[in-house]
Amino acid sequence: MAEARPLGAPGTAALAFVLLSFALNSVVTRLVVGGGLLDPGLATVARFVAGALMLALVALARGRPRDARPGRRSVAPALWLGAYALLISYGYAHIGAAAGTFVFYALVLATMTAGGALMDRKAPPWRAIAGGLLALAGVGVLALGRLAGTTPLGVALLAGTGVAWGAYSLHGRRQPDAFAFSAGNFALLALALLPLGGALLAAGAAWTARGALLAIAMGALTTALAYVAWYRLLPAIPSAQAATYQMLIPVLAAGIAVAALGEPLSWRFALAAALVLGGMALAGLRR
Repeated sequence: MAEARPLGAPGTAALAFVLLSFALNSVVTRLVVGGGLLDPGLATVARFVAGALMLALVALARGRPRDARPGRRSVAPALWLGAYALLISYGYAHIGAAAGTFVFYALVLATMTAGGALMDRKAPPWRAIAGGLLALAGVGVLALGRLAGTTPLGVALLAGTGVAWGAYSLHGRRQPDAFAFSAGNFALLALALLPLGGALLAAGAAWTARGALLAIAMGALTTALAYVAWYRLLPAIPSAQAATYQMLIPVLAAGIAVAALGEPLSWRFALAAALVLGGMALAGLRR
């Protein structure tokens, strides 16, 4: 196996953009739906329709417009992507961005460990099992610790978000063209979400211009473009390093949430964060 090349300055800048984008997605979603700027359903529609349009523009710029055309292969992953999209929007109405991000990544880890083992038809390494259980213990602390801004419903919804995203990632991990895979899935999901958006607007769902702009920017920039950048970077990043980089995302999200949204910190939250990050680190170790 060829050794990964150094990222260089452009690659390092792209990696920083990706990590910051993924952290901002949690914070902005919490700001929009938790602050009452936009109905969670409308936030989902605005985010993923904008993301689909951005990926379609990228496909046109690449001279491959067919990449943004959904097909039969898009149905199952688009269902998982849709579950993620709705659960994260409604979930952040009931949990802070900092706690929610740790719940999310803990369940992504557990889902990909268990699902990957089933797909590969072999038992996962003991480190992955122990890491997943340790991360889930952190989720338990968040669910039962009665932390400010954290509710059992919020923990449950963000746990479902992590399961959905983990399942979506498992669908995409063996795709020969990750961009075409993403563009087709986003396009199909956007088409499915448009009637929901119309129904919510007709029913008088809450919205503000600021909330809509934030959701659109999140969909086009920190969702669609960040996904494209991440998929382009992955071949140049060793697996262990990629796992380490992803550990930075909940830390970044927590820091931004505390600084920008004024979310409180406590020893219970610190314990939960340490358990989740310890689980991610243990699962990412290689012999």
